[in-house]
Amino acid sequence: MNDRTENDALIEALNTSYIAEQLEPGGFYAYKHNDHVTTIDLLDKHLERPRRKTGRVVVEDVPSFVHYYKKHADSGSEVFVDVEAGRITAILDAHEPTPDEDLNRDESARWGEHQLVLVLHQTDAWKRWGGKDRQLIRQAEFADFIDDNRADIRKPTAAEMLELVQHFQTQKKVTFNSAIVLSNGDRRLTFTEETDAGAGTKGQIEVPSVLELGIAPFEDSEPYVVSARFRYRIQNSALYMGVLLDNADDVLKDAVKTVVTKIQEELGVQIMRGTPA
Repeated sequence: MNDRTENDALIEALNTSYIAEQLEPGGFYAYKHNDHVTTIDLLDKHLERPRRKTGRVVVEDVPSFVHYYKKHADSGSEVFVDVEAGRITAILDAHEPTPDEDLNRDESARWGEHQLVLVLHQTDAWKRWGGKDRQLIRQAEFADFIDDNRADIRKPTAAEMLELVQHFQTQKKVTFNSAIVLSNGDRRLTFTEETDAGAGTKGQIEVPSVLELGIAPFEDSEPYVVSARFRYRIQNSALYMGVLLDNADDVLKDAVKTVVTKIQEELGVQIMRGTPA
């Protein structure tokens, strides 16, 4: 096993005829031997403390982002937002403003290796409804889903939704025949219930055309009003139902922009649209 370290190489160079030249104070050394130049980097781990801050810190909420930014940012720090991805990135050691022309050299460039990232996480409620968006499922499964998520529904009322769900859950041995659209946009489904006597009992269920939901897209955003339109299909006398969320993508983007505004007000910085290199 070769346990030779960079320090060992530097000591060897100093103890032989090689001349080691310091290229950067406390950092890089180089020496020439047989027409070959060898560079030795005394990494941060060999120093008492790092030469500069580096690292990529990922936080999960706005207060954590604001706290870390205030602790480590300076006048050159920059913040970007990728609205589509729901991700806000701060480059804490970004390039500083270009110096005056009177200066001999540009001292504004920095490494951009100290980053702070806020990844916005969707709420469980948004994931649940988004997971059912544009999916048609059997009547009983749909009734259970509506029952489990009644707390997210603003209109119709909880009592009306409970009545609808219970109606669906009791109609297990039925044959759905048709549906008509009422003047208010709701739908009336007709069905025939199977009986032991053989003669079917006909019935009707009225289903609202739209649900009004109140759900927050992200943990750092307020609830939004989202319309969920009912969809249905009668296939082989079986009823399949689902919802179609209106403008879900637009709601997500607007929620990201709301979080951006909150951070800008907290930090007094301008957040740019885009992704840092």
